[in-house]
Amino acid sequence: MRLRGLALVLATAGALAASAPSEEAPAAFHEVQPGETLWRIAADRIGDPFLWPALYRANRDQIKNPSLVYPGQRLAIPHLDAAAREALRRESGLEPPP
Repeated sequence: MRLRGLALVLATAGALAASAPSEEAPAAFHEVQPGETLWRIAADRIGDPFLWPALYRANRDQIKNPSLVYPGQRLAIPHLDAAAREALRRESGLEPPP
């Protein structure tokens, strides 16, 4: 009985985690055009070029070097809530820690 209850708790927690918005859950996709960089895509699609690391993290499976993206690549554009944006800015040194 204890194992069944534990399994139910773990299954419920997994379902909640899967449904919660995160940096990894793509809100949209973007096809890289000639001359684009993660910096420019972040500025155009997320609204802040300093959040380019979120694009890199969400697309690590196809981006080996964040300085190199190639035309035709289809990149996931992650959903970033206010807390995720603030954390990325703090990580990059743009905002002082609280």
